[in-house]
Amino acid sequence: MREGFGFRSLHPVVLLVYYAGGLTFGMLLFHPLVLLAGLAGAILANVALDRAASLRRWALPMLVGAAFVLIVNPLLSHRGRTVLAYWGDIPITLESVVYGATMAIMLANVLTLCVTYRLVLTEQKFLYLFARLLPKTALVAMMATGLIPRLRRRLGDLALVQRTRGISVTEGGLGHRVRSGARLLHTLLAWSLEDALQTADSMQARGYGTGERSAYSSYRFRARDGLALGVLAATGAALFAGWAGGWGLLAVYPRLEPVSLSGGDGWVALGYFIYIAMPLGWEWRDARAWRASNWNG
Repeated sequence: MREGFGFRSLHPVVLLVYYAGGLTFGMLLFHPLVLLAGLAGAILANVALDRAASLRRWALPMLVGAAFVLIVNPLLSHRGRTVLAYWGDIPITLESVVYGATMAIMLANVLTLCVTYRLVLTEQKFLYLFARLLPKTALVAMMATGLIPRLRRRLGDLALVQRTRGISVTEGGLGHRVRSGARLLHTLLAWSLEDALQTADSMQARGYGTGERSAYSSYRFRARDGLALGVLAATGAALFAGWAGGWGLLAVYPRLEPVSLSGGDGWVALGYFIYIAMPLGWEWRDARAWRASNWNG
């Protein structure tokens, strides 16, 4: 989808505030039902932005990570007064299980929100936000965030080409697969180093770092950006006030509180869902305007 449509069309400052607040409240709030509300909003945002295509690619490692936290925490933490069972001499307490489940939901919530980050806050927007203030740091951060996806694409291309030569990490004996994997990694490293040298030569030829950085930018702060920023600020302030008042938090140790939502917790869950699901409103608004313009045309 083009940059001028829906949530992506908002000013980079608004997008930065959205992700900063979403990640911050995702780690401050600690109630499984509140975090589930945020996770539902993040999933819906992924569906609205790219029909959850990126989320489906990352779903398996995210689920594995969340399951690992859920399983390991009761085995390592023996705090809590309600013992459910014993695994050998290790007591499995209800409190440690609920704490691990909450941490797993928090991890899934934050990672699901991060999946949309690369869809919305592109490299150009990232440089627009930070290049003038911290040019070298912004450049290094931008290159670092794009390194792993770039290496994954290149490794896939190399594996596809080398398979025609009988070099495959999925076929043959263990020794053959190890040698094939070493060849692929050697080629990937050489390719990456060559690309880095070309990038450095290009930057030097263009005079990077010799003076104040200039850049063309078409980002203009409009009324819709002010409206979105106001909604984020109001919702964020309400969430922060609720968190400061003890809402959206579940006391687990030494004895588990009732998991059901109180009145204040319910409002915090609703506010967090509205905050995270804000892309839905902008996608629906612009899609409706686009259909109306085509119909009138």
